[in-house]
Amino acid sequence: MKGKAFKWGINQKSLMSIIVFAILTNAFVCLGGSLIFDRAVQKIYNERGYAVSNIILKQIDHDKIAQYVRTWEADEYYDKMSDYLIDIQVSSNAAYIYIAVPYEDRTMKYVYDSGSNIGFVDPIVASFDEIWNAYKTGERPESYLVRHSQYGYLTSSCLPIKDSTGKVVALLFVDTNMKVITSTIHRFILNMSLIALILLVLFSQLNYRYVHKNLIDPLLLIRKNIQAFTSRTYTDDESLGKIKTNDEIQELAQAIDTMEKNTLGYIEDIKAITAEKERISADLTVAAKIQSDMLNKDYPPFPKRKDFDLFATMSPAKEVGGDLYDYLLLDEDHLMMTVGDVSGKGVPAALFMGKCKVLLDLYALLGLSPKEIFDRANNHLCKGNDSGLFVTCWLGILCFSTGELRFVNAGHPYPVLFQNGEFSYLRTKPNFILGGMEDFSYEEHSVTLSKGDCIFIYSDGVTEATNSKNELFGESRLLQEIKKTESLSAPDTLKEMRKKIDFFAGNSEQADDITMLDFVWNSAKIGETKSYVQ
Repeated sequence: MKGKAFKWGINQKSLMSIIVFAILTNAFVCLGGSLIFDRAVQKIYNERGYAVSNIILKQIDHDKIAQYVRTWEADEYYDKMSDYLIDIQVSSNAAYIYIAVPYEDRTMKYVYDSGSNIGFVDPIVASFDEIWNAYKTGERPESYLVRHSQYGYLTSSCLPIKDSTGKVVALLFVDTNMKVITSTIHRFILNMSLIALILLVLFSQLNYRYVHKNLIDPLLLIRKNIQAFTSRTYTDDESLGKIKTNDEIQELAQAIDTMEKNTLGYIEDIKAITAEKERISADLTVAAKIQSDMLNKDYPPFPKRKDFDLFATMSPAKEVGGDLYDYLLLDEDHLMMTVGDVSGKGVPAALFMGKCKVLLDLYALLGLSPKEIFDRANNHLCKGNDSGLFVTCWLGILCFSTGELRFVNAGHPYPVLFQNGEFSYLRTKPNFILGGMEDFSYEEHSVTLSKGDCIFIYSDGVTEATNSKNELFGESRLLQEIKKTESLSAPDTLKEMRKKIDFFAGNSEQADDITMLDFVWNSAKIGETKSYVQ
């Protein structure tokens, strides 16, 4: 059986954070102090080396050094100078004291060195550029000459030796062993670490107690209260009122207490809203069913008529829509087709749509012309229209015996007409909307259709479909896509067009109702029929 995974609580996290903080602080303090101390000690020892160098320069004969550089031969003075330099080296605790001449091949030739003879040549281990610059300019190096070599870890003090003419003839070096410096630094770090550790332990203990009292305990109490509230949803617990930190923690406790009390009120409100929403949703479902039943959905709509193909669809943007379509076979020779779009969305638009559809069907069945249908329907829709709703609508009546299609366009998008092998918009001067102004006289237009012609009527939800780039489907794209449906049936045409619209819109939400009606005249009906239009 696997053991339960260890969970870090706020106590453990706070304690660990204080420990880590103490360790890191101690480390950074020691590191920073050692770096500063290291530079300080190096400077002290380097300056001490220069002090020794200056004493030596005052005691030795510079012109004799110039002589040795020319001849590279020792004499009686050389022996006295060697004894003097050895005494200085011992008394000053210097690692090495030597006099040498640097060369451009990065070597030095020793005038004096306690461990070698005059004229000994050795590679330059320290920074050549600084040594060469001191030799050429007669100025001491600005930085410390620290190096690792076969002679040890050393820092050098370097001063030029000038003869009586002022010419630099050699360089005097006083080396200090860096082990002296590093051992001093190590002692410093150890002492500093012990002092810092003691102080940090005291600080950590005091800080932990303070944090526990003023932060951790109140937070644990808040957590316990919230857990109790979420499991039982009640506010009888008054423990949050015991938190008296006089800071943001106390304000948080008070805010949570207020939130819990408000939440109980919100829960009751949500229950009531949810119940009301469910009731409205059920009503909308019934309304959508009623609206759907008002629209012709059968295919073929007139099974006995094989001379034309007709189909229409309406896809609401919400539960119920404001678009309408209808087609009625008024008699054997006359077919009424209409598509409309009510302003607005939802239930008000759907109710207005139902009212408009009933009026158009009624006046069409009375045998009125498209103009008369719109004149009467407009006046009826304007009465009692306090909500200011209106309808854009296209209605046409086709006479099969003559091929004449008489129609009225009340502010609706232009239908697409297929005639003589070409698709084009059936453009006319638009009329005013329905329901906008009483006693408006609508202008009627006509076009003659023949065998093979078809007409595609739609609402602006088609052309105004929008994609993620905020681009419209548009009239030009509609005309381009409808051309590809020339050989399709009416249902397949609408199915293909909807597929194109959905592909264009992508993941964008449908913002408007989409209604389409397609009529295809398969053959012209010959023979006399009674006149329909009175």
